[in-house]
Amino acid sequence: MISSIPSMEISATEFRQRHSEDMDRPNIVWFLVEDLSPHYLSLYNEGKGADTPNVRWLAQNGIIYTNAYSNAPVSSAARTTLITGCYAPRFAGSFHRKLESVPLPDGLRMFPSYLRDKGYYTCNASKTDYNVKLDETAWNEIKGPMDLWRNRPNKDQPFFFQRNNGDTHESCLQFNKETYRTVTPRHSTDSVFLHPTLPDTDLMRYTYATFYDRIEDADKELGSLIDMLRADDVLDNTIIFWFGDNGGSLPGTKGYTDDIGIHVPLVVYVPERWREKLNVKAGSIVKDIVSFMDFGPTVLNLAGVEIPKQMDGKPFLGKSRIEKEDFTVGYGDRFDELYAFNRVLRKGKFRYARNFQPYHSQSLFAFYRYKQLAFREWKDLYRENGLNEIQQSFFKPFEVEELYDLEQDPFEKNNLANNPQYKKILESLRRQLCKYLVEKNDLGFFPETVILEEAMDNPAGWGRENKKRIGRFIDLAQMQIAVPSEDVQDELLSGLRSEDPVERWWALTTCSYWGQRAINLKPEVLPLLDDERSFVRSRALVFLSLTGERFSKSDVMAILDNVRTGSETLLILNDLTYLYESGLIEPFELSGEELKMKCSGVAWRLQYLNSYVRAVDWNDRWEVIYKKK
Repeated sequence: MISSIPSMEISATEFRQRHSEDMDRPNIVWFLVEDLSPHYLSLYNEGKGADTPNVRWLAQNGIIYTNAYSNAPVSSAARTTLITGCYAPRFAGSFHRKLESVPLPDGLRMFPSYLRDKGYYTCNASKTDYNVKLDETAWNEIKGPMDLWRNRPNKDQPFFFQRNNGDTHESCLQFNKETYRTVTPRHSTDSVFLHPTLPDTDLMRYTYATFYDRIEDADKELGSLIDMLRADDVLDNTIIFWFGDNGGSLPGTKGYTDDIGIHVPLVVYVPERWREKLNVKAGSIVKDIVSFMDFGPTVLNLAGVEIPKQMDGKPFLGKSRIEKEDFTVGYGDRFDELYAFNRVLRKGKFRYARNFQPYHSQSLFAFYRYKQLAFREWKDLYRENGLNEIQQSFFKPFEVEELYDLEQDPFEKNNLANNPQYKKILESLRRQLCKYLVEKNDLGFFPETVILEEAMDNPAGWGRENKKRIGRFIDLAQMQIAVPSEDVQDELLSGLRSEDPVERWWALTTCSYWGQRAINLKPEVLPLLDDERSFVRSRALVFLSLTGERFSKSDVMAILDNVRTGSETLLILNDLTYLYESGLIEPFELSGEELKMKCSGVAWRLQYLNSYVRAVDWNDRWEVIYKKK
């Protein structure tokens, strides 16, 4: 069903005045493919991977971008970045999925709205799952068939059209055991290009082959779209962006800020009549780093529309292309019920990652991720010591910092952060990332519950007002990198005694990473079990558990009974999941009825936590979690 959006009508006279301009403005199409990294495409891997003849045709008549980034490794956060042209954590748009829709920052509109101002017909045939409130001026139409542009009132009116193809969505790999036994993929399991981070098993090869099939299906729909544009005689005036909406979709990709989680394929078809105007050579390969923050500004630039100053991105294509910095920043905050706070900087050939809860492992349970049989098998093999060192790193605690040379090491097997030869590079990238996070007023440094309680009227403005606090939180987090010393412990002591509960929380987070090395701070931490804020109590419990204290259900319930939002409950259950997986607390039954406040994600978390007491043994766990029994 087609949904109409309130119109921004212009007079017939104004339309005629624009008509001559319309003929000299390109139509622009976005064709997004869900959960796809370039690592699975033969176009990007010297023939290894799925073949996409229609994408290849676009590339032969346009540009291949080899370093395009979605900034976030999951759809709603990445899509929010796309539609705003902004660094989503500066206005709390980076939590997947939103518990509340956040306002757009500082009077900014979604970028298609500015196209409508200039006479474009804007239509979105698919998803609008943004983390921000929907701007009703953005689209003439949303949701409908793949030819929505045909509904524009005049065939000469330029259009912007967006299509999301879901064939490759992560869910395509959540097949059950019966499908695995009875359905044969079109691609041979012997032909797949296995990545070194995953084990070589029959199930993993089957999963790869299935994904190749779905990539092929998505390419066929792209071919249908190209045929429609050709039939309408508009292909020669239409610029087509084909790209993944975030990385994915094999285990350890989507939902994780490794390069494969945020690195996306991008091919831009530029029709012949526009190549000279845009200084584009057909079949060219561009290695510049571009990101989803840049896509909206690029579309506006191509359409001759002024780019709002509130946008963080810069155009990478168009008549007035601005020289871009050779870096971008990626982010991970909450993914459904999983809180995993990471920031990454891609600059030149290097990727620097900062993991702010480094006592966690990357593999901390997330319900939707582990719905894949291959993901569960990977975890099972880890428990059985059936993985090599590279394959098992996903299940080990994070390194505080990571540094990779992606030209030499595209699958990030060799962390250079502790290599003395790269010390200057590491320190430079560390400084650059920290500076960026402070400049952008990154709200990820606040527990989500605090944002929901205090910032929802204007998150971006609230971030500016709290810039100094954010800088202080980052300073406390950077103590994780420092060598333990009396001065460092004095800083942590100051944080533990602060009147700011978030400062206390960050001091406790760093103490938790230090573990036994911070045991002399234990007397300062014990009173925080009675802190006014439950998220502080919970993080105190984590630290004390890591230093040998043992707690029970009654201790956890005292924390949960004091929460102020469902988000705070979810954060505490995240801490509890870590304690369960680390064997630091005796598992116990916990029902939703016992919780003071809930939100989406809590039910998934409880299913997992309760499997510890409901399952007969480890082999029974998956059946209990996914309610197959």
